[in-house]
Amino acid sequence: MKIWIIYGICVLMLAGCTTVESQKMRAERDQLLKNYEDLREENSELKVKDRITDTVLGKWRFLNLEMAESGVTQEVAEAKAALYALELRNLTLEFFEEKGIYHYRGKKGGTEIFGQWTVITIRYGDEPFPFIRFIRRAGPEMEKLLFAATEDGRALGLSSAPGLDAARDVSISVTPDRLYLTMHGKMQSGPSGWVQSGGVRCYFERVEQ
Repeated sequence: MKIWIIYGICVLMLAGCTTVESQKMRAERDQLLKNYEDLREENSELKVKDRITDTVLGKWRFLNLEMAESGVTQEVAEAKAALYALELRNLTLEFFEEKGIYHYRGKKGGTEIFGQWTVITIRYGDEPFPFIRFIRRAGPEMEKLLFAATEDGRALGLSSAPGLDAARDVSISVTPDRLYLTMHGKMQSGPSGWVQSGGVRCYFERVEQ
């Protein structure tokens, strides 16, 4: 009889341990799911778009033009970028909102540009990547002004840098004091997620008003 009692106690204890372990595993799983959903919400397309739109408003002064890694063309690409950056040294851009419509205007020497802009996001996997679309009203197209892009989308006329033949969109990244506009290459999936191959990046500093 004592054996059966001891056996019953052991079974109950084992069942209790199993229940506690199952509850712990469920709690960990639920927390991971919550963290994942919170991250997706924080990086939702609308929040990313609104955050960038609010931050980019204002006036910006050109700082430099640089190439992303582009294999065998790197030295040629960097030389072209350095030369073209000299032509952009007096460039200023302003982004502003008027009656619910977002506009841009810019000036480089005697060249003036004006138009409308909007931020869009394209999701690769779980991460939204922000891009800025320019609708020209006056002056050269933004891609031609910033990157000397040809009609087929080649930045600075480069044809062998990975992805640049297809670089027709400009991605945007902005902090309170820095603005980065990148005419990027193709999106590629790698070990640490989606990345942009190749690309030419302009960056600006905020002009305090």
